[in-house]
Amino acid sequence: MEDEPAGQEMEKEDFILFEKEITRIQDAIDAFPKGEFSHIALIGEPFAGQNTIMGEIREKNPGTVTYIPFFNVVKGKEAITSTYGTKDIVLMDRCHFLALRRIGGFAMLDAFLDMISMSDKKMFITSWNSFTWSYLRAVKDIDKFFPVVIEVPKMDSKALMSAVLSHYEGDIQFIDDVEPPGEQPVVTTKRVRLPLPFGYSRDIPWPRLNIGGGTSAKTTEEEPDAKKVAFDKITRIAEGNYGVALRIWERSLDYPELKLSRIPDPPCAVDLDINESFLLNIVLSMESISFTDLAEIASPEIDIEQTLYRLTRQGLIEEDKGYYRVNPETLNCVISHLRRIRMVW
Repeated sequence: MEDEPAGQEMEKEDFILFEKEITRIQDAIDAFPKGEFSHIALIGEPFAGQNTIMGEIREKNPGTVTYIPFFNVVKGKEAITSTYGTKDIVLMDRCHFLALRRIGGFAMLDAFLDMISMSDKKMFITSWNSFTWSYLRAVKDIDKFFPVVIEVPKMDSKALMSAVLSHYEGDIQFIDDVEPPGEQPVVTTKRVRLPLPFGYSRDIPWPRLNIGGGTSAKTTEEEPDAKKVAFDKITRIAEGNYGVALRIWERSLDYPELKLSRIPDPPCAVDLDINESFLLNIVLSMESISFTDLAEIASPEIDIEQTLYRLTRQGLIEEDKGYYRVNPETLNCVISHLRRIRMVW
């Protein structure tokens, strides 16, 4: 079992996830009674941590804010006009459900933006899927309505380690059970000076065979810490996305042990036609969407059931209680594919 570094317990107690972003929003709420406020857009990839930040803001301001979350595509203006009777600070969560990528798909979004434009006494703190936000910024200039944009940050390995381990009171044993790659002879070159007739000389490359394959050098290097190796790998797979990293961690951990060999490194092989990619794009941009909403957004020529089957079989999406979302472990593979065909940016 590894020794806890000095001050580790204090680090766990003091660690606040997304502290900087929460402080920015809280400062804006505290300044509201002075009449100084701007509408805020909190944006992030799926699983990045918007829910964590919005939850923390709700907890800090129970008598000050009204919380309005969306879980499905908004189809009636009453969901928007209901904010008229709320407190002056309104948290609106998952606002990407206000807009659809189809003809006439901006009716609810336009109603929401009209309400913001006519209201000068309420502050709206909203959360958005980053891919929907990028699309709406391009086609609707939505950022003009939200002068303050806060992006949920990517996390480095050290921050992710603190965030994940803050959930545990006991010690975690990290075990490096991964066999090192076989040593291979290495051919290198060096410059040597070759004497030439009449007193001349010239530098030329000279091959050098390293029979030991670098073994001697390895023995002089410090062995990497298993905990650091584990979180470096999780961070690389998750690309700094907190929710994805947490999912990988939870599926790799056999409490109280985490073996490095259990951390997956899923391949990224996507084989989709244009309709399948479009449906995958909808799932990514809505984060979690029902079959009914998918059928309403997708074009009639797309067979929803067959397409969902194909996406699930390739490990790109998963279903939970009737809602479909991107598989966290393959999130970055999905993003890379959709960026490559320019469906998201």
